[in-house]
Amino acid sequence: MEQFNRFYLWGVNTKYRMGLYFAAAVSFKGLVNALLGLWTVDTLILLEMLLACFAFACLETAIFPHGKNLLAEKKRVALWAVLANVIFLCCGWMLRWFPGIPLWGALVLVLFLESSLGGMWYALWLKEKRDTAALNQGLRRFQEGA
Repeated sequence: MEQFNRFYLWGVNTKYRMGLYFAAAVSFKGLVNALLGLWTVDTLILLEMLLACFAFACLETAIFPHGKNLLAEKKRVALWAVLANVIFLCCGWMLRWFPGIPLWGALVLVLFLESSLGGMWYALWLKEKRDTAALNQGLRRFQEGA
């Protein structure tokens, strides 16, 4: 039962992250399409984005497992950032998620990806900091009560 619970919690955490990345990817695809005068998004592109987001979320939860303070490890953060760039930039380019976008638009999308990754790292760091503070406070209460 412990294995099932661990897998279930992993799935919940991974789906949350996948959904967050997928919402961002679809939003930007929709925005780019609107700027290019298109009002639809191909279902195949949506599926590709969903799978890319799932792959990245799985890798992210492997790099930063739940319950472990690992965001301070620069190698893990660098690996996370490199994988994000490889997955999203390569998929976007090879699968032609943004056809017809001018070079300056592609640069804006890359800059936005980088700033979004910075924001996500900051959110993960804040959550880890909050969790650590809560654990330390609980430990202090336990020590005072003992």
